[in-house]
Amino acid sequence: MEQRNMRELLEKYKYYVIGAAVVLVVIIALVAGGRKTETVPEEPQETQEAADQQTADQQEQEEEPNELEENSHSSIERLVSKYLDCIVNGDVDALESIVDELSDADKEEVKKLDKAYESYSDLKCYTKKGPDEDSYIVFVCCDMKIAGVETLAPYISCLYIGPKDESGNRYIRYNNVEEDQTLQAYVQELEQDPEVKALYDDVNARYQEALNSDPTLAEFVQNATGKANENTETAEEEAPAADEAAEQEDAQEETGEEPAAEEQNEEPAEEEEPAAEAQNEEPAEEEEPAAEAQNRETRVTESVNIRSEASTDSDRIALAYQGDAITQIESYDNGWSKVEYKGETGYVKTEFLE
Repeated sequence: MEQRNMRELLEKYKYYVIGAAVVLVVIIALVAGGRKTETVPEEPQETQEAADQQTADQQEQEEEPNELEENSHSSIERLVSKYLDCIVNGDVDALESIVDELSDADKEEVKKLDKAYESYSDLKCYTKKGPDEDSYIVFVCCDMKIAGVETLAPYISCLYIGPKDESGNRYIRYNNVEEDQTLQAYVQELEQDPEVKALYDDVNARYQEALNSDPTLAEFVQNATGKANENTETAEEEAPAADEAAEQEDAQEETGEEPAAEEQNEEPAEEEEPAAEAQNEEPAEEEEPAAEAQNRETRVTESVNIRSEASTDSDRIALAYQGDAITQIESYDNGWSKVEYKGETGYVKTEFLE
């Protein structure tokens, strides 16, 4: 009886039972499939790596450029000011406290500078980020007062200031700076920045103007460096004139004759009119000397002025420094060359080109 009833019951609800079984199988399949997907690590790992790379790329793109900043770090300005105080006062002991290492040769050099410099003024510190984290390259600009010289000498120097130590102090790198090729390469790269080049150009132009305006300053620099730092063209042109005058004086002293001087005075009077005519006729030829096309890239062998015309009496339009790249357009038989320098076209003496 019970078996029959059970059979009738199953027969009656068999479609419901089958449907429930199908639903159960589908649910089991879905659960099993979900678990299988969760156990596959490749796709999530690749997605995470891609996301990490994208984040790194964004951070690199958003990194701030190494801008040249003026007087933007008060602690560095104080350190540089203390450094210059040590230099002009010859205070070796104080200097040792703010540099990494001071050799005996460095100490002797500082003592020599003490005799030359009296003070400094108009200090400006231009900074760029250094090669190490929290380090700085500082371009120091000021006007130096030299003992016995009235005119101030524009001054520029490059210092490497290291990161803060555990006590929060910074030190100026002083030891083996020139021998550190990595540091030198880093600084040279910074010096290619247009703002840094403009800074050097401005200081050097003012420095040359100071030398040209004050013979006492020029003499001091010549004695200090062992070579003339006056405008090379002017010094070179004055030397032949001085030599010629000295030869004439020597000739007069040896012969004791005055007629030579009189003849020099008489001859121009006789030829005065022809000379005037010649002066009126020849300038056109002198203004257009024979030219030879060059169109080559070269460099200047010494610091030299770029002139608006092929004459030292013409205006200076630029100042090129030793080793600077320059384009020689034409060369003339009068010793000058037409050049292009930093977008400016002018003239320079050919002998100052490689």
